[in-house]
Amino acid sequence: MAYAVESLSKILKQVLNPYNQQYLTLDNKPQIQSLLEKVNILKDFLQNHLMTGREILESRIRDAAQSGGDVIEAHMSYGILSSRSNSSKLDLKDMLEEFDSINEEIGMIMKEFDPPPVLVFSSSPDPDPSSRNIFVGMEEDFAFLRDRITGQHSQLQEIAITGMGGMGKTTLARKLYNDSSVTNHFDTRLWITISRNFTLRDSLLSLLESLRKLTSRMHRENDDELVKHIYKAIRGTRYLIVVDDIWQIEEWQILRRLFPDDGNGSRILLTTRLSYVARHSTVAHNMPFFNWFESLELLCLKVFARKHCPPEFKDIGKRICKLCNGHPLTIIVIAGILLTSKTRHFWKFVAQNIISLSRKSIMEVLNMGYNHLPHYLKPCFLYMRAFREDCEIRASEIIRLWVAEGFIIPIANKTLEETAEDYIRALIHRNLLMVWEQDTNGKVKTLSIHGLLRNLSKKLAAKENFLRVNHRSAPNIPKDTIIMCRSETNDDIELMITLARTSLYFGPASNVLNPVIFGLRLLRILDVLKIELLQFPMEILQLVNLRYLAFTCRSALPPSISRFWNLQTLIIGRLPSFRAFALPSQVWEMTQLRHIKSKKACIWYCPGNRKNVIQEDLQTLTNIQLCGVTNEVLEKFPNLKKLGVFCNVTLYDVFDLASLHKLETLKCSSDWSMVTRDFLSYLTFPPSLNKLTLSLCKIPLRFMATLGSLPNLELLKLQKSDFVGIDLEPMEQESEPMEPEWVTREGEFPRLVSLLMEDLNLVHWTSCGTNFPRLKRLVIRECCSLEKIPCDMGYIPTIELIEVDESSPSVLASAMQIEKEHKDLGNELPQIVVYRL
Repeated sequence: MAYAVESLSKILKQVLNPYNQQYLTLDNKPQIQSLLEKVNILKDFLQNHLMTGREILESRIRDAAQSGGDVIEAHMSYGILSSRSNSSKLDLKDMLEEFDSINEEIGMIMKEFDPPPVLVFSSSPDPDPSSRNIFVGMEEDFAFLRDRITGQHSQLQEIAITGMGGMGKTTLARKLYNDSSVTNHFDTRLWITISRNFTLRDSLLSLLESLRKLTSRMHRENDDELVKHIYKAIRGTRYLIVVDDIWQIEEWQILRRLFPDDGNGSRILLTTRLSYVARHSTVAHNMPFFNWFESLELLCLKVFARKHCPPEFKDIGKRICKLCNGHPLTIIVIAGILLTSKTRHFWKFVAQNIISLSRKSIMEVLNMGYNHLPHYLKPCFLYMRAFREDCEIRASEIIRLWVAEGFIIPIANKTLEETAEDYIRALIHRNLLMVWEQDTNGKVKTLSIHGLLRNLSKKLAAKENFLRVNHRSAPNIPKDTIIMCRSETNDDIELMITLARTSLYFGPASNVLNPVIFGLRLLRILDVLKIELLQFPMEILQLVNLRYLAFTCRSALPPSISRFWNLQTLIIGRLPSFRAFALPSQVWEMTQLRHIKSKKACIWYCPGNRKNVIQEDLQTLTNIQLCGVTNEVLEKFPNLKKLGVFCNVTLYDVFDLASLHKLETLKCSSDWSMVTRDFLSYLTFPPSLNKLTLSLCKIPLRFMATLGSLPNLELLKLQKSDFVGIDLEPMEQESEPMEPEWVTREGEFPRLVSLLMEDLNLVHWTSCGTNFPRLKRLVIRECCSLEKIPCDMGYIPTIELIEVDESSPSVLASAMQIEKEHKDLGNELPQIVVYRL
């Protein structure tokens, strides 16, 4: 509700913005100004007061705001596309009267309360999402299955975990997958999730991606060729493969043929809701329901971060747990509700609500988790229906989509993206979303939604006319294209399509864009990144209301892309044969841009004529060629947080990246064969830098001291790069070539948490105990020249993981030596993971 009012307010402000008059014909400015005033009055009330028990009024506000946005944006679309002024004037009289009536009713509500109930927004209810990932009630299951997985049987064994949805099958499987005794036992570990819409090709590509073998060329190969790649990669290795959420025995029979039995103790771990699928496995382990004691432990861990329940809550907590019938997912969703008010009175209220449910079904109890959400979180939860079942979703993608949809309510001194991160944490805090992967500082990278909760979001989204997703009844829409729209009717498919706001393509790589898309004039989000186009389809320019555009093509973008006057996110993929492209200068005049991302290619900066346009909202810019970029250009992006730069020429001027005071993430790459040694020496870095990636670079050894002095650097990736000597001039031919040596000095890298070294020419690495005082994760891959890991790296107090993959035998030996020394001293071991060549 509140998001719809906020969205309409934004639309009206943009219509009134003088800069946008180059796109729009403003024929009724007084009416628009009057409507904006009425909408803002309503918006201020909704942002500061509760609306409990006012469902009819909430629906009326939502419908008025959404219909108003549809009417105005449709009118703007016509005006922008028309070569002449609008022939019909937009009459907002009825809309103004409706908002007057709503505001009058709001006034009556405010008189009922003295003072009216205030809404308190908690911007960060749980700053550490990982603290919510609690493993309880499965200790015996875990110990039994771990012994079977790491047992001495040499034959390939299939181990199945069965149980109804929400019993913790995937949680248990992931705990086993990441356990140190398991990771150290296997040479190769793979994880794939099978959705209900199973296709063999999806699974093959997922396996190759998990093996880190997937290339763009493989997307164009047939299934038999993909099978050969997988077989070659795992043949002869001791592997563990987790196949999560099998729905049909036929699916498993197809996949099973891919995995060889080399008699070396490999294992396959399945999870499934269907017992008859598990019967074909060597071991079938069924997940039991929790008893009341285990249920109470889980509830208290989620609410109080300890197993023991405070005495004043024990009786009512036990009662709630019994009502949840030992179902883990139900327990943790109810715990998310109880977190909002730790009072006995509220716990009794929750228990009474569970009792009052007619059938006390799992879905009805889960629905309570949604009903108790603040209004600003409800559309974000309902939107999860758009994603495929059991898929891993990037948090950054969800955030960009939520912002483009208009769900995020502005908070003072925060960007919309920062507020959206708070929303994600709040949904995790309430156990409605699950963390899948975090970065080294605990920030959520990927997440997922449980299948039962996704089904709940699907039903509620349809019930509340929030969004509907096309099915087979939708005309000419392929099954892999998700069209989301709002409609008050269940039967009028054509009306649904007319009102479509979002189109997402989840299918396999293709080169055909469905022409139905071009008629969706109210579309805000179009993601067709996996459709590879040779030419930019000019018909897309008719979708002038786009806020989010992701596509792949070979040709350049036309200057008329500036028609997307409201565009916030531009993601451009490139075909493998097309390395670089120019963005037309008109792009830099689009004042709403927040993210420009180029995948697998570089963009040239083409300056426009408007020298004074500052991209205040631009936060992401990747990957831009340094050729043509100047310090004056950088000043136009004062709020950049993420930047990728590419260099393929000799540099003569220093690039003052230190002027980007909010820059947190930087990736530097180059055409390695062409760039001179001094490329990195011409860059200055801001102290705000948190993550740095150097890829395909020549790294002067003395430059590492510069990196070591960065005060806030937490993640450093050195990939496919060569260390070069201190001298920047070429060495004389008669002198012996020096073996690259990296010597870290005292006090360097004070806050580094994660270090990745991949495919480097480094031979010697010297480090002492005072370096890397906060390092948690060290990963070394394909460093075939490196002699060893400095022994002191294993004694950093914070170290948690040392991973070595496809590197020299001496590096593997030094990792094993670190492990042996810890065992001999009786220390708590860091996780040592070694993948042999």
